[in-house]
Amino acid sequence: MAVNDLASLLLSPAQALVNRGIAGSATAQGLARDLEGQALELAISGTPLRIMARVGAGQLELLPSDGGDADVRLAGAPLALLALLGPDPQQPVRDGRVRLTGDTAVADRFRALLRAARPDLEEQLARLAGDPLAHGAGNLARGGAAWARNALGSFERSLGEYLREERRWLPTRPEVGQWLVEVDRLRDDVERAGARLERLRRSGHDGQDD
Repeated sequence: MAVNDLASLLLSPAQALVNRGIAGSATAQGLARDLEGQALELAISGTPLRIMARVGAGQLELLPSDGGDADVRLAGAPLALLALLGPDPQQPVRDGRVRLTGDTAVADRFRALLRAARPDLEEQLARLAGDPLAHGAGNLARGGAAWARNALGSFERSLGEYLREERRWLPTRPEVGQWLVEVDRLRDDVERAGARLERLRRSGHDGQDD
């Protein structure tokens, strides 16, 4: 299967979900009107996949890019591109994980549109499996996300303690403080030695003049 055929197969359900979200959100509909006729291209690093997103007649069209005109172009790894929908969308651009060229205002409006129209996965699952199962799955996903955040924080703390206390690869806070004291002391010693050498140099120079 060709890359474009595979991309079309994957993009079709995503397009349907987003357009369903636009239809159910007055905010998304307003953003779609503002974006009428504008296009954004996504290039996914490490793959030949390039996606064109266009807005027309109040709906979003997703299709494989043919390299045509786009108001803004974004390129980056999948996770970096997804981070654009997070709480700090500028961070992946600032740190270079995402390359942005073109009209940044258009990029911001596309981001706002996708956030306003993003599907409620619990609602979509309810259509297929019924409300009780969908609600339970939603709770499980939310609980799993909270557990993952807590587990990651615990792992980072434990790793830091292990590297400091067990392997001694990282200094403890008292050790860092003592090291800074020693650095200050060495700096002072060097300055005093330099001043002493300068006095000796001048003294020798004055003796030669006599």
